[in-house]
Amino acid sequence: MMASGGVAGSDAKGDCLVRAESAGTPGLTITTKAQELVEDGIRAVVEPMLAHFGTPDLAVSVEDFGSLDYVLAARTEMALRGALAIDALSLAASFTRKASEFDRPRRSRLYAPGNNPHLLAGIEVHGSDCVLLDLEDSVPLSEKTSARILVKHLLGAVDFPQEVWVRINGLDACGEDDVREVLYGRPNGVCLPKTESASDVTRLSALLNDVETALGMEPGFTKIMPIIETAKGVLHCEEIALADPRIVMIAFGAEDYTRDVGAIRSRPSLLFARSMIVAAAAAAGIQASDTVFADLGDDEGLAKETALARELGFDGKGAINPRQLAPIHRAFSPTEDEVAYAQRVVEAAQEAERAGSGAVSLEGKMIDKPVLERAKRLIKYAQQLNPRGNVA
Repeated sequence: MMASGGVAGSDAKGDCLVRAESAGTPGLTITTKAQELVEDGIRAVVEPMLAHFGTPDLAVSVEDFGSLDYVLAARTEMALRGALAIDALSLAASFTRKASEFDRPRRSRLYAPGNNPHLLAGIEVHGSDCVLLDLEDSVPLSEKTSARILVKHLLGAVDFPQEVWVRINGLDACGEDDVREVLYGRPNGVCLPKTESASDVTRLSALLNDVETALGMEPGFTKIMPIIETAKGVLHCEEIALADPRIVMIAFGAEDYTRDVGAIRSRPSLLFARSMIVAAAAAAGIQASDTVFADLGDDEGLAKETALARELGFDGKGAINPRQLAPIHRAFSPTEDEVAYAQRVVEAAQEAERAGSGAVSLEGKMIDKPVLERAKRLIKYAQQLNPRGNVA
C-alpha cells in the first residue's frame, strides 16, 4: 500500500493507484484493462474533485484495478492532499442517514479493516446488525490517513441498511483526526478503543459536540460505544457506562484484556470481566456486546461461547467474518416460546390491572415488575426483527 506525497492507493484487486505530481504535463491520464468501458466513469469521478481544488496545475495519473467510485474518490483526494498540502474534502451524500434508536437490536457488530477496499466492498450486504469500520488495530500506522479518507468516502457513498460505526484510534494517538474526518460521512456511532475511565468518554463526547456543530449535524447524532480492553477499564466499567447519554452499548475486547492481565484466554479467565461489563451495562440501562471469537475454523467453539455470552446477559457479540453472523443472531434472537411467554406475562399484568389487583401471577408464579419490564422489552425487541431475522 502506498500513501505518501502525491501518491495514494495500490495495485491490489479492487483498488487504484493515483499519482498527482507537479512535474510533467498537466492533465489527467487513465490506465485500465477496460479502457473503453470505464474511462468515462473514472473521469466523472476524478475531474469534479480536481475542479473542487481549483483544477491544480498537476499531472494526475490513475491506474485502475477494479476500484469502486468511492475508492477512486478517496485515493484521488489522498493524492491531491499529499501534493498540495490541503485540508480534508467535505462530502455531500445523496441520502440522509437516520439517527440510531437507543435500544434497537445490536446482536452483531461485524468488523471490516478500513484500509482494504477489497474487504470493504459489499460489507453492508451480509446482514449484520452493526457494521464496524476499523481504523485502529487492523490498520498499520503508515496507512492511518489513507484509511480514514477511504472510510469517509465509503460512508458518504453507501446507504447502509443497518447501523454503521467507526472504531477510531485512541484520542491520544490519532483518534481526533479520525473523528474530524469520518464525521463528514455521518456514521451512526464511534467506537472508543481501550476505554479506561469516564473522562475518556466525556472527552470524546465533547469532541463530537464540536465537530457536529461545525458540520451542521443534529446535536447528539453520533452515538458512542466504549470498548473495554484493559484491567483498568474493567474496574471502571460502571462509571464508563454511565458517563454520557451518547452511549448505547459497551463492548468487551478479550484479546487485549488477557494480554493486559497476563491471562490465558478461557471461560474462567474472562468470567469476571464479562460479568462486570454486563452488570455495568444493566445499571446504566444500555446494551452489552461480547468480544469477538477469533477461530474461524471452530464453529462449535463459536456456538458455545455465544451461548455463554447470552447466558451471562450480553445483548450481542462481535464478528470478524460474515459466516459467524448466523449463529450469533440465532443465539441473541428470542425464540417463539420466549416471545409467547412474554406475551402471557404482559396479558396477565393487564388482567390484574383491570381487576384492580396489585399482585400479578402466571402459571402459579408471582410476576414482579422487573419480570414484566423484561417481557415488554423482549416483545419490542422481537417486533424489530423481520421474518428473516434481520433488523426491520
